[in-house]
Amino acid sequence: MNGEAANRQVLCDIARTAFEVVNRLLARDQLLARELRSETTTSRQVYREECITVEMAATLRERFPQNVEITLFTPPEETKTGADWYWRFEHGDRAIHARVQAKRVRRAEFGQPDSNGEVEIDQDQLNVLIQETAAVASQLLELQAWLATFARFDATPPCGQSDLGQCGRHAHARACAQHEPSLWIAQASEMLQLNRSQLSVREVVQDSVRLDCILPCIDGSGGGVGPAVKGFALATGLPSYQDCIDGIQKNPVFLKSFQGAMRIFV
Repeated sequence: MNGEAANRQVLCDIARTAFEVVNRLLARDQLLARELRSETTTSRQVYREECITVEMAATLRERFPQNVEITLFTPPEETKTGADWYWRFEHGDRAIHARVQAKRVRRAEFGQPDSNGEVEIDQDQLNVLIQETAAVASQLLELQAWLATFARFDATPPCGQSDLGQCGRHAHARACAQHEPSLWIAQASEMLQLNRSQLSVREVVQDSVRLDCILPCIDGSGGGVGPAVKGFALATGLPSYQDCIDGIQKNPVFLKSFQGAMRIFV
């Protein structure tokens, strides 16, 4: 296997492992919520977005120590840690990075499938995410604002290939592990423009890209069909991961909004 194919293999394996973790937690949540929640609660969920994110990041670090780095932030004692994350994907000397706000599927009924669920969108919160991300553009060059959604839903990637083994960007030696896609990433600005407080999972997916498309395919040659269609493209000249971590930790206002950072690199 040549170097680039090997890199795509690793990135695909990382994405599919993320799906595995998220799928497991959402399935357990779906199975046990009725037993664990009281009769008077209006919630049909057990695992919050923060729990899913940490479990996913920790598992990726455990299984791919050569390609995944995570940092959990410790803010001042009087400050409650926020829930946003810094995510960075690197391929050689190019990278893409973002401040990420995670959401998860919400069920109106116990046991409801993810495909029938909804995602709550706090417009004010999303607007703050975008504005605060733009405010640090001079320190964290080309930092994007993303909305990451945890929901099991199978949809075709931007390349139009239902079988990723047939996608020239994605192709690698081994067949992809079969895990239903469950981590979708959208540009926060695209979600804000919808101006809705609740979206169906299908509507969120329409403006998002699967993680197993972004990671292996983000550095593919040619244009018009890959993740770049939705604004996910690697760039040169970004500050290093450590420089970005230092920048977050040295800014008390910024730090209180972050729970952690994750770097995926080949």
